[in-house]
Order: sequence, then C-alpha cells, then structure tokens
Amino acid sequence: MSDNSLSPAPACSCGCEHTHSHHEHEHEHSHSHHEHEHCSCGHEHAHSHHGHEHCSCGHGHAHQDGACTCGMDHAARSVRRQIIYLGISFAALIVSFFSPAERLHSELLHWLNPAWIAIVLCGFPIFKGAVLGIRHEHKITSALLISVAMTASVVLEFLSLAGFSTGGHEESYLFAAGEIALLMALGELLEDLTVRRSRAGIERLVSLSPTTAQRVDADGSVHTTAVTSLNIGDCILVQPNSIIPADGRIVSGRTSVNQAAMTGESLPVDKEPGDEVFAGTQNLSGALTVAVTKKAADMAISRLAALVEEAEGKKAPISRVADRWASKIVPAAVVLSALVGLFAFFVLNVAPSEAIVRGVTILVVFCPCALALATPTAVAAGLGNAAKRGLLIKSGAALEQAAKVDTFAFDKTGTLTEGQLAVDDVRAFGLSEAELLQLAGSAEKHSEHPIARAVCEYAAQHTELLEPRQTDSIMGVGVRALIGGRTVTVCKWDEAALHPDEEQAACARAFLQQGKTLCAVVVDGRLCGLLSVSDMLRKDTPRAVSALSDMGISCIMLTGDNGATAERIASQAGLSGFEHSLMPEQKLEKIQQLRDAGRHVCMVGDGVNDAPALAAADCSVAMGALGSDVAVETASVALMSSDIMRLPGFIALSRRVMSTIRINIALSITVNILAVILSTAGILTPVTGALVHNASSILVVLNSCLLLGAKDRWAQA
Repeated sequence: MSDNSLSPAPACSCGCEHTHSHHEHEHEHSHSHHEHEHCSCGHEHAHSHHGHEHCSCGHGHAHQDGACTCGMDHAARSVRRQIIYLGISFAALIVSFFSPAERLHSELLHWLNPAWIAIVLCGFPIFKGAVLGIRHEHKITSALLISVAMTASVVLEFLSLAGFSTGGHEESYLFAAGEIALLMALGELLEDLTVRRSRAGIERLVSLSPTTAQRVDADGSVHTTAVTSLNIGDCILVQPNSIIPADGRIVSGRTSVNQAAMTGESLPVDKEPGDEVFAGTQNLSGALTVAVTKKAADMAISRLAALVEEAEGKKAPISRVADRWASKIVPAAVVLSALVGLFAFFVLNVAPSEAIVRGVTILVVFCPCALALATPTAVAAGLGNAAKRGLLIKSGAALEQAAKVDTFAFDKTGTLTEGQLAVDDVRAFGLSEAELLQLAGSAEKHSEHPIARAVCEYAAQHTELLEPRQTDSIMGVGVRALIGGRTVTVCKWDEAALHPDEEQAACARAFLQQGKTLCAVVVDGRLCGLLSVSDMLRKDTPRAVSALSDMGISCIMLTGDNGATAERIASQAGLSGFEHSLMPEQKLEKIQQLRDAGRHVCMVGDGVNDAPALAAADCSVAMGALGSDVAVETASVALMSSDIMRLPGFIALSRRVMSTIRINIALSITVNILAVILSTAGILTPVTGALVHNASSILVVLNSCLLLGAKDRWAQA
C-alpha cells in the first residue's frame, strides 16, 4: 500500500485483481515502508514512502507527493476488463448450457465446449492466485479450494468423455467449472465495486483538487505553477468559484468557503485575513491571496487520503476470526469431501461416480468465500460512509472498539466548549451598559491578550469604539488608557485593591462562583462595571450528550480547569460526572482507572495536551483535526470539523457495522451448513452448488452495501 495513493493496491492471491486491503480476510501482509517486495500476484511492487516509486497497480509510474499519477484510470480499466470478461464468459456458458454438441452430434464439440472460455477468462486468475499464494505466502487460501473444485469438475468431464459413467447427471461438468469461475468473478466484481464506492468521496476530492496554482511573485506578477512546486511562504491567488489548491492562511480578501468535502459541514464558512483555508475546499465568493503554510505532501487533503489508505489496510480484530476460520475450512473441506464421497458410496449405496460427484459438490459449496467477505466489505463500506460525514476512522479496529464504548470522557476546552474566550455578561454601575462597553473596548483596542480580544470583539458588536490617546499595559494586572479625557483601566478582579461596595462585591462573588473570569472597569478611579469572560459551551453539546446518553453511554468530563468552571460546564452540558484540575498524566490515570473498572472508554479531546489520554483509551476522537497534525497521529478517529453532533452518528455507525458483520457471518455459515447437507443427499450438484455458494457471497456483499447509504440522523441539515 503506497502512502497517499488512491490507486488499486497489488492484486490478491486469488488472482481477482483486488487490493490487499480488500482481501484482508485472506492475507496478513508485511508492508515495508522502505523496500520493494513481492505481493501474492507475483509482481514486484514498491511499498515506499519516499521519492519516485512504483504505483500499487504494479506499473512503474512515478508518485508525486504520495499520489499515483496513473491512479483512477487504471482502476477504471481494471473494472472494465472484469466486466468484459464476465460478459464473454456468460455468453459462452449460455451456448454451453444448450449443448450444441448433442444437437449437432459432433464429438469434437464435446471437447471444444464453450465453457472452456469461462474457465480460462474467469478461472485462470483464481488458479494463478492459489499457486502464488502458496508460493509467496505459504498459506492455504480459499482460492486453492475453488481451484480444486474446478479441477475436480474438469476431471469428471474428461472421465465422462472417456466413457466412464457420470452417475446419471445430464449437465456438463465443464459447464459447472465455468459457472464456478463466472460466479466467483461476479462476486469479486461486486466486492470491488462496493469498496470503490466507499472510496468514491475521497477519490472525488483528490481528483477535484487542482494540480496547478496561481503564484504571486514579489513584484506582483502572477504565473501558473505546479502545486507540488509550491514552498511554504509562497503567496497564491485564488479566484472566486474555484478550488483552493493548497493549505494556507489568508493574507487578503474575504470569502465564504465550502468545506463540506473535507469536514462534512453543510453550510459555507466565512473566512477573512488570518483564517486558515485548506486544499480541496471551494472558494465561493471573493478573490483571495493565500500564504502557503504546508507543502503538498503535508496538506490536509494528502493526510486525509493517506488515512483512508491506512484504514483500509488495518484489520478489525473480528476479521482475524474470519481469517482463522477460512484457513481451517480449506483443509477441512478437502477432508469432508472425501468423507462425504465414502459415506455416499458405502452407506447410501450410490454408484462410485455419483459418490465422486457428491464429494466434488462439497468442495464447491464449502468454500468460505462468504465468510471471508463478511468483515472486509462491511468495514470498507463503514469507512466510506464515515468519510462522507467528515469522520476519518484510522482502522477497522477503531470501528470495532467504538461499537463497545459505554463511557465517553471529554476534555473541556475546544471539545465541549468553543475553545475561545467570550464576554457572557456585563454589569454597569453608574454608567449605561453601552457607555461601559465603549470605554472598555476602546481601552483594550490595541492589546493582544486573549481576554482583551474577547472584550474588544464583544464591545465592537454593540457600540462604536474610540481611538485611545494613550495606552499603558500594566504587567499582570491589565491595561490603562486615556479616552476622551477620562482615564479608563480594565483589570483583573481584586476585591482588596478595588474597594467595591456591597452590591458590586456580591455581583462579583456570584460570577466567580460560576467559574467565570472577571474583569473590572475603573473610570477615573471609580469602579464602574464588571465584565465576565468564559469559554462558551458549544451550542450542540447538550444535544450530543443527551443523544449519547439515550444510547446507554455515560458521559464525563476530564479537565485541567478549576472546580467552579468545571461544575458550570458539566451542569450546562448535562454530563453525569466530571474531574477537574487534572494534569495530562492525571487524565491518563483516570482513563486507566475506568478501563480497569471494566469500562470501554472513548476519549474525546484536541489531540495536543490530551495526547496521553487519547492514546490510552479503547477508542479516541480528535475534534477539529483538519488542521491538527498531532490529532491525526494520536487519535484513532479524526473528526475533521468541530461538530460534536457527529459523535452519536459515529457510535451508531460503528454498531451497525458490527451488526452487519455478525449477520454476514451467520448467513455464510448457515448457507454452508445447509449446502453440505443438501450436497450429501445428492440434491445439490456441482452446478447448483456453485449457484448456492456464490449466491451467499453476493448476499453478503449486498448486505454490506447497505452501510454505504446509512444516514446520520443526528447530523445537522
């Protein structure tokens, strides 16, 4: 699997041209990041993350910053080729079914049965894959069992043509072998299309991203250059109604940006100078000048593509159960085939040829293809659905763990709250509220302190700010300014220094008990007002917590903030509990304690100071990870936007994926058991057995396909 590449990975050992990740039920490859290695299709593929490399389709194409330049075209050609082979094989089997040799009384046509076309076109890749799977991986795969079943059918046909009794069966055994090959190829094509559809959103995002940008030189001239040649600090011009070609920060211009493809947000986001923009998102209105902040390989869109590739290559633990069963069923099927043949001959007293036919039928119906497809198809569809919602799930294991979660542990700042200070209450004494805000905002106008910015922004929304004649910063206290002949001081609350009256002191104590930060506004030496500043709760936090609680999940908060603030946020959010004043290592200890108590914990944080706790939890989600490298590296799930309402949908999706996998496994095992019984009784023949066997595989794939259309009922419209 090549990093950042969305082209098909090397073909699997069954020869069906599927990627390694698509057949994670059959293979446990070691993907070196520094050397060339052989995949089971027998070709040398590069699995390198550096420089020019072979793409995962096996051709010697150069990769540009991780993306295969032949990519989607080769994948489309592969699917077209599969469809053409299926069409030719299907036509050949129709001709074979109507037995032209019998109608024309031609012995030659018996040997030139059109079913050979299906065997060669659809069956040869399976034979080849079985041999290479043993040779390179030293593993017995389901491809081997399919090959044995087809070989046995061909042998039966030769025996029949040589004059041996066929046990009363009228159908051609070559037709049975061709039918097995055709239906297996059809099942593999459906699986391939399912996985391709699950990746369609990411592929579309990558394909829409421009390969060139309009670079602005120092002299103001603009010329076209490749995105891969852009350096950090370069300025690019982004026209209205165009796709932003690179991650960067707006230098000039204001606009609205459609980030839906990256974050799943339904509404455009307003952007102004200083705001970040990301490659692959759409500039809807104004022209922008953007300073590039990341090289092409490090951009969010490249990381997103890499995460999808990484997720498809990682197995869920439940898939290893299917792996073990598949590896055991193959030799068991051969033994059972022999036992059924002996049972039919000695106990049921059927003819030797009929006993052989029943044994061969066991090989056909007992192949664990449906079982092997049960997990990877569901996981791939689940990952694709999640990506459309702005959720990057880094592995099938994360999906499985999320389905078990019974406790959510939230960080406070930037997770339950907006992560930005804002004025939430104003009290004026002896002045009007508007006059108080005008004086306080004007005094803070040139300060870069976060509290000053919050005061200034809030005041600007309610009144016109004045230009202070003189501003002095008082270290550790606040700011003093001369405004319209009055001396205005905005400082932190200090009851001993400010000498408030009883009303003012009572008001201040009430704010402090709520865990808010308090600023005093002093005009000409007299306390004239109080401004309370706090980190505001996200508007959707209570609804998200309520939805998770309805799903039987306990929600708690682990924060480093003080007790009063933590209590206020916990109460507003509707949390069942909270821990405050925690250092990062103490958050880690709390997560461990919850796990030791038998809880399945999902930690939700910003991926920076919460990194230890994120790593320790059973499952972890990084909020707003679009611009956070640390979040992407640490958490098992990256929520690209800060929409906390995505979390209930994530849990519901993970539970549905696991339910789909269990249904798939139950369906495949049930069909196999029934098919074995019917084959032993002689009701199923190689031909009808192939139909039943492949029908179960197709049902499993179609059931997994339903996950692609699963809706998130909690998502914002």
